[in-house]
Amino acid sequence: MKTLNFKFHLIVLVSLVFIASCGDDKEEVSAFVGDYVITEATVAETFTVPVAGMGNIPVPVGTPITAAIQTALLSAVSCSSADKSYVEIREDFSLYLSCEGANPLNAGTWKEVSSTELMLNFNSTAIPSSPTGIALQVTDVAKNGSLLTGKTSVPLSKAMVGSIIKAINPALTLDASAPAIFPVKFSLKFTQK
Repeated sequence: MKTLNFKFHLIVLVSLVFIASCGDDKEEVSAFVGDYVITEATVAETFTVPVAGMGNIPVPVGTPITAAIQTALLSAVSCSSADKSYVEIREDFSLYLSCEGANPLNAGTWKEVSSTELMLNFNSTAIPSSPTGIALQVTDVAKNGSLLTGKTSVPLSKAMVGSIIKAINPALTLDASAPAIFPVKFSLKFTQK
């Protein structure tokens, strides 16, 4: 009987230790959680655009498109300059946009697909030009100190592509035959605040 009683107490004691130790486990917070400013965007894959009087011209890899991407992704936030506009990747998997952390706008959700891939689901409040919002699959994600880099593809409007062409050469104008939307693959660099 003593042996049975001892075994019972041993099982209860081990169970209590196990249950107590489970409560000490802390959930890991993703390395991607934080407030980020879009500091650089460049074309990652050459695409062509029809230019009035010149036919199709290529927009080469490495072409800076930071202003267009900041406008596309941060236009719902009123801010004095793009370097003060944050993309907030929160621990609860929500995604917010704000100006210097003030009056954050619920912009959707995010998901860490893998250690090198994120899914950013921007809602229509964040991207007013899209009634359903847009989902950005960001690949080749790397975090090095306060820098977060990756590649994605986003549909840019004819007006935004027109501004990219003007930045390349102010004399260029998109041809009237240009499509309403251009899928553009680009590299992004975020700096964590």
